[in-house]
Amino acid sequence: MLGEYLGLFASTEIFIYVFMEIVTKIETIQRVIFKKAEMRDYAAFIFLFGLFSIFGTYIGIPGNYGAISNIRDLAPMIAGLVAGPYVGVAVGLIGGIHRLFLGGDSAVACSLATVLAGLIAGLVYNYNNGKLLGIIPAMVFAIGIELLHASLALALVNPFTEAVDIVVTDIPAMIIANSLGLAISVIVIHSTKELCRQDASE
Repeated sequence: MLGEYLGLFASTEIFIYVFMEIVTKIETIQRVIFKKAEMRDYAAFIFLFGLFSIFGTYIGIPGNYGAISNIRDLAPMIAGLVAGPYVGVAVGLIGGIHRLFLGGDSAVACSLATVLAGLIAGLVYNYNNGKLLGIIPAMVFAIGIELLHASLALALVNPFTEAVDIVVTDIPAMIIANSLGLAISVIVIHSTKELCRQDASE
């Protein structure tokens, strides 16, 4: 169990490092974050974050019954919170459809959870008038998404004892990794916005 936690945290650190690089250096992504994007910017954002979601699956830790302890939901959560429901759902679909094709007893539940992560994040974006969540609200949001992920597994995976085993084994690490990952991502985005404001004022 400890090895699974450490492995998933290491994967999250890789994600955050790459995320920091693209947010601070790729103008196309910055234009989406700063709400100055054109359609091609959104298309590039969706493609890149869709790859991030797939990456979140591949760097996950395989578990019982084909389940994967992962950070796949992190990319659609960021996308939805930054750019709204359409972008969040699009990124979630890329990661979710990829997960569906990998198979396993939890494939449907996990795929659906990834799409819903992007959708709900986008709805939060609309409710918050496009303002990015703070660190603590972002962590609470990520915890809620992973609890939803667990609920879907309990509802859709049969037999129920198998579903319980998957949830107990995989979800705790996913809650911690995804909530920390989203919190750090929010910090990176806020810091990037602040640096850009300072540069513009000089």
